[in-house]
Amino acid sequence: MASSTDDKARIMIWSTPRSISTAFARSMSARGDTEVFWEPYLACYSFGPDQTIHWGDNIPGMLNDKYTYSYIDKILNADYPNSKVLFVKGMVEGIRGNFDIVDAKFKHSFLVRHPEKMFRSLERMITAIPGAKVDFIHGLKTIYNDLEDFYNHVQTKFGQPSPPIIDADDLVSHPETILPKYCEAMGIEFTPKMLEWDSVDPSQLNWHCTDVGAISSDALKNTVILSNAMQSKGLGKAPDPTKSSTLSPIVAECAEYAMPVYQRFYDLRIKP
Repeated sequence: MASSTDDKARIMIWSTPRSISTAFARSMSARGDTEVFWEPYLACYSFGPDQTIHWGDNIPGMLNDKYTYSYIDKILNADYPNSKVLFVKGMVEGIRGNFDIVDAKFKHSFLVRHPEKMFRSLERMITAIPGAKVDFIHGLKTIYNDLEDFYNHVQTKFGQPSPPIIDADDLVSHPETILPKYCEAMGIEFTPKMLEWDSVDPSQLNWHCTDVGAISSDALKNTVILSNAMQSKGLGKAPDPTKSSTLSPIVAECAEYAMPVYQRFYDLRIKP
């Protein structure tokens, strides 16, 4: 059910860094009736005039002064007469310690990934960024705690019932089961278009907030940060349970710290 008088469904999905949330946004975009907003709060936090972190300052194309929180509020509440769904892909680091900036009119959901996979993927991403240091990962050691804090905030402050949770491995292993259940929980109609789509260059996407950050940077948009999700034609492939990989000390430390929170999310997830 839509949560505003214009009868649109307004939904957000929140994740930690380097989840499969970009592919999930591709799935939502493939519906054909959806306005997609790419990490709007993260754009303010990382690349706007009120930015809190500065890792992208020296990379051409990353910054954009129009990305203020008032600008985000304006575009999220604009009129989109040809769309039935407004979908926001959110990254929880963009709202750390600042949950009140989030639009409470939207219905919220969460996407989690096993911490070993998330932090290992984050490590690969950081090594692809010119000048970035792998120690940056330490600053995100508590990111699963932030995600859980916001999950609780949605219930206690926004007054929403327990938000739907998707586990990334479930999603890529059983998209034909998970996506219909997610759509039902979010009050939108499932369509098979969400299961398969064409590969694109980021410049071809008709998404909001793609003129800032990595997706707008010629130096980064075709690197490991985005290329897999943009070149894909679906949600990926099921993980190989027999595959193991040695973790670097920093990844192992952060993953171990995050596991208790991840397990709590996992126990509450939408099950295949």
